[in-house]
Amino acid sequence: MEHPDDVPAGVVDRLPVGVFALDGDETVVLWNRRAEQLTGWPPERVLGTRLAEPSLDAPTVARIADELRAGRPFAGRVPARGSGPTLYFRAVPVTMPGISVVGVLQDVDDTRAGDEAFALLDALWESAPVGLAYFDTALRYRRVNGAVLDIDGGTVDQRLGRTLEEVHGAVGATIADGLRAVLAGGRARASVPVRGRLWHGAGPPQEWRVSMYPVHAPDGRVIGCGAVIVDVTVAERTRRELARVAAQREHALNRYQSLIEATSAAVWVREVDGSARRDAPGLRAITGQSVAEMRGWGFLDAVHPQHRDAWRAAWEQAVTAETAEVFSLVYRLRTADGGYRWFRTRAVPVRTEGRVAQWVGTETDIDDAIRARDRLDLLARATLAMNSAVEPEGELGALADALVPDFADVCRVYLVDPPRARGGITGRRSVARTAPGLPESPMTDPRFVFAADHPIARCVRTAAPVLAAVPRIGEQDWQPTPQMARWGVGVDAHSVLVAPVLSGGVVVAALLFVGAGDRPPYTEDDLGLVGELGTRASAAVEKAIAFQQSRQVAVALQSAMLTEPPTAPGLEIQTRYLPAAAGLAVGGDWFDAFPLPGGDLAVGVGDVAGHDLPAAATMGQLRSMLRALADDARPPSAAVAALDRVATRLGVTRFTTLVHGHVVRGAGGTVFRWSNAGHPQPVLVSADGDPAFLAGDVGVVLGVAPGSARRDNEAVLPPGSTLLLYTDGLVERRRDPDDRANADLLALARAHAHRPLGEFCDHLVRDTAADTDDDIVVLAVRVS
Repeated sequence: MEHPDDVPAGVVDRLPVGVFALDGDETVVLWNRRAEQLTGWPPERVLGTRLAEPSLDAPTVARIADELRAGRPFAGRVPARGSGPTLYFRAVPVTMPGISVVGVLQDVDDTRAGDEAFALLDALWESAPVGLAYFDTALRYRRVNGAVLDIDGGTVDQRLGRTLEEVHGAVGATIADGLRAVLAGGRARASVPVRGRLWHGAGPPQEWRVSMYPVHAPDGRVIGCGAVIVDVTVAERTRRELARVAAQREHALNRYQSLIEATSAAVWVREVDGSARRDAPGLRAITGQSVAEMRGWGFLDAVHPQHRDAWRAAWEQAVTAETAEVFSLVYRLRTADGGYRWFRTRAVPVRTEGRVAQWVGTETDIDDAIRARDRLDLLARATLAMNSAVEPEGELGALADALVPDFADVCRVYLVDPPRARGGITGRRSVARTAPGLPESPMTDPRFVFAADHPIARCVRTAAPVLAAVPRIGEQDWQPTPQMARWGVGVDAHSVLVAPVLSGGVVVAALLFVGAGDRPPYTEDDLGLVGELGTRASAAVEKAIAFQQSRQVAVALQSAMLTEPPTAPGLEIQTRYLPAAAGLAVGGDWFDAFPLPGGDLAVGVGDVAGHDLPAAATMGQLRSMLRALADDARPPSAAVAALDRVATRLGVTRFTTLVHGHVVRGAGGTVFRWSNAGHPQPVLVSADGDPAFLAGDVGVVLGVAPGSARRDNEAVLPPGSTLLLYTDGLVERRRDPDDRANADLLALARAHAHRPLGEFCDHLVRDTAADTDDDIVVLAVRVS
């Protein structure tokens, strides 16, 4: 068993008298070896039992208990049961930690042992680590131990026979008042706090806890009183300092909380490990949780499931970091109404003596700001997506792709027929997008019919956006088909937005957005967003329609200008054209091959600055003029010079390059005569596959110096050779520090020279290293 710290256990166990002690519940907590010998009861039988439980005489036990409860000592003879000796019994109430009664047992015939026992008890009195003092009824010192002298100073002789007031002045009078109350009432007083200076105020400031108790004679008379004195000066100062620091921290926390609450943010306090023990009324007002639900890690239950794991991982990392810093996170939080809103949590560590004592954090509702920012992002993404498409329905499909699932769980585009007189709306569903994880709509028929009260019908009729709640089955409101209603219940659809798309002032399509599940219901702010989306979609559709019209014109122009090459005896001709503006399908580069009146073949390629429809129109004019001016009765240079003069005078072009020539077949072989106006030189690939650039004069481009002299060049085309004309889009590169473009073109021609002429041209266009996105034209003539 454990003994109190102020009782040396080994000494007590070897006393020649039985010693026992009781706690406040009259339970035996001390039973030494001699007590076991006198009674025959081992400690395991007695310890932990109450006073009345061992086998003592019942009336005697009752009398002992009454006296001790009254705070009076008891002494007398106690018969033990059986054949054991008659015991002398003495018990005294005391005030000690965990002990209320101390007593001795002694064989009535063993008086010598009693003298020895009390001599040892005197030794314990002197060695006790607490101050012990005994006073008579006049409250004069009768006995003190050494601990009193250590606590208060002075000597024994300066105390004995003197009163507390005589020794200690005002502080002594305070203690004396307490002792008088003990003598008058006969009841002990425990741990009375006393503060002051002893020795008439000459000592240092001190604090004590004084326990006072009456002392009784064997006949029950009060013959004095005792005091147990414990010096608590250091402990009390430490306690007050801790209380002061705690009060300061609590005050600072309350001020911080008041300040934050004034800004509408919810404040919480969490422990060092990140768990919640203190109530957070502001946070609970948001989430609707009870105190019990929030405690521990229960506050995480209100975090959106998609964010919960990341929130906890980030929070645990913050609280376990060696250097705790500010913690901040943006996430969705479930509110008391069951919906979710965006919040920013921000927490800082509160330190005491350099250590983190707790965390203080706030929750700020930023849902409106987040959704406003997201609306702008969505608007930008949707606009970019629509601008990248070139067809009306493609633009609307790109719009749906940009908005699902970030803005809507379902997006549908309905192309509407002209409204009927009775108010219903018909048309065709052209686009449908559904967020991942949701079942697809049961609608299979692309045609639709909506009654007059349907949101889409109202949108088409008013040409204005519409916000509506999804009705439940049986509600008196617009109703979807039964299949759609069941689908809406299954995905928990709750709100819809509809925006009109106009062309020429007429609604040609309707955009439908459906919100479902835990997505916040759409609001008037969202209505403004879809209205802007509808406006931008209308502009995109108008542009796409105009583009389609331009494209039709461009395609017609291309078909007219870039005709199939003619068939010429002994010659194979192949052409390829790849415009830079792929969507427009035409550009400013061209090729041409046509027979001349005398039987020669006119060939050429040209490059008009620009990659758009005006460039294509200029190309068409120049091509037509050159056809009119070309004649095998005069050299190619004459036609090029005439074209330069006419085109410049008419303002058709200011910068155009071209190669125009005649392929002449005669008895002596095939010859190529040409004139070059600032264009890349032709390439001749020999029959054995060795390519080389043709040497010759290169004149100025068209539109710069129309009076400049033009010269002709001539080269023999051996059988099996291939003449290659091309525009610079085949070789141009953004970066070519080593001037490798021409060499790479020859290498490419050499690698594929053995192929049929059509495949040869395909590989030139497909495998080129050019990267300027310029128009590419290739015209190849192979001599048989």
